[in-house]
Amino acid sequence: MKPFLLILPALFLSCALNCAELDFDALNQSAKDNLINLINIDTSQPEPQETKALRYIYKKLNKYKIDWDIYRTEKPRGNLIAVLKADKELAKRNEKPLILISHLDTAAIQDGWTLPPAKATLKDNRIYGLGSTDAKNYAAINLTILTRLSKGDFKLNRDIIFLFTSDEESGSEKGIKFLYDRYPEKLKAGYALNEGGGVMKNEDGKIPVDILFVEAATKMYMDILVTAKGDGGNASSVGANNAIYKLSQTLATIESYQPLYKFSPLAKTFFERIFPYQDDDAQTTLKLLASEDPLQAQQTAKIISEDEFFKTQISDTITPTVLTSGTEANTAFNEASANLNCRLLPQSDPMAFVDELSALFAEDENVTLTVIERPEIPFPQPPASFDDPLFKAIEKAAEQTFPGILVLPGLTPASSESEFLRRHGVITYGIGPLLQENGNGPHQPDESISEKDFFEQLKLTFNIVLNLVTDPQPKADAPESETNEEDKEREPVQDDFLPIIQEGAAAI
Repeated sequence: MKPFLLILPALFLSCALNCAELDFDALNQSAKDNLINLINIDTSQPEPQETKALRYIYKKLNKYKIDWDIYRTEKPRGNLIAVLKADKELAKRNEKPLILISHLDTAAIQDGWTLPPAKATLKDNRIYGLGSTDAKNYAAINLTILTRLSKGDFKLNRDIIFLFTSDEESGSEKGIKFLYDRYPEKLKAGYALNEGGGVMKNEDGKIPVDILFVEAATKMYMDILVTAKGDGGNASSVGANNAIYKLSQTLATIESYQPLYKFSPLAKTFFERIFPYQDDDAQTTLKLLASEDPLQAQQTAKIISEDEFFKTQISDTITPTVLTSGTEANTAFNEASANLNCRLLPQSDPMAFVDELSALFAEDENVTLTVIERPEIPFPQPPASFDDPLFKAIEKAAEQTFPGILVLPGLTPASSESEFLRRHGVITYGIGPLLQENGNGPHQPDESISEKDFFEQLKLTFNIVLNLVTDPQPKADAPESETNEEDKEREPVQDDFLPIIQEGAAAI
């Protein structure tokens, strides 16, 4: 019996230290409070004033005695960094830090809202408000994770850098680009978790299995101005050589143009992972897609690209967005232009793309193409494989949160701060809540998130973080309640006495 007497106490001690369970109900309430309070702070473009949201965040951090720093180009446009340090013993492993990033600005307020955009509304088990899915839900969850882990009952094997940024919706010049230009040492990390992905549920039968789409790369953003020239003059006498007619013909030519489909390693991984879940016909089509015969592969890709989501994975895209011509109703202007918003695959050559597009009009001197905004080259490429610790943590967390779900890395056409992280060598993935098809998603009137989806996003994110930054079992859990003790040393100072660019505990 002696061996059992020795083993049982050891097992009991191990469980006492390592069998803790998080109180996700309490964490969910904290995260919901954070989301509601952040929505209630208007940070919409074109003048978002993210510092207002930072005040809410740093006051919360003060209650937990969490140190923080604020960096900004001007008073209203702040970025906050807070760091949870690794356990002293585990820090000796020199594991690369993890960044949890979320931006605080939102899209501009559009017409069509039936509820107050900058005031959270709880209705029919949904949380309505600007930023509820882009990206104050991420900020609220990251803030909840930060305050919970600050209690110290989980031993961290690496630092976690919590980054709340500004200006993401208009190019990040005052946000992460500014931080990398001025304070790159603050963002030294190996991994980052950001927005960009989401959950697709098999509830309506449109997809064969539940999917967690993980953003592993973004497309390149490019704007091209196409201009058509014609005769100008009084609208009563101008004939067929009208610039607007010419432009419409030009756009029709561009609409019918299809760049060659490209099959990157990421696209190959994407289609390989969905292959087992397809029916026989679909599997046959995917096999043809992988054909060594280029013509057959292109023809198959054309069929597959009828699905818009599949098309984003293998094709450069062109979308006209802004039309301009005359300003007088009774006058025909001699030029008409359209902005072409192009999203290019990471392996595409932007200038070769422009050359191919220009070749369509090589013999027409009345049509010109001008690059307005081009991507910075070289552009970050997607991972060659998905065997890094963060992706493994995502796969494990997905199974913990949504048993049986397919984890599908892929490409998103949208731009995000992930591009800048990847440019600095940080392995970055994007996740998110349920991808909505009901018109209440990012940048749309009555933007909202269901309370259930928000709760699942919280659990998914927390599980990913714990899988990466803790050893297989954490120490015992601690009570969830906040400390009410005031942190007198962290009392904010008056804005009137602040420099433009600030660093330090009393930055605001």
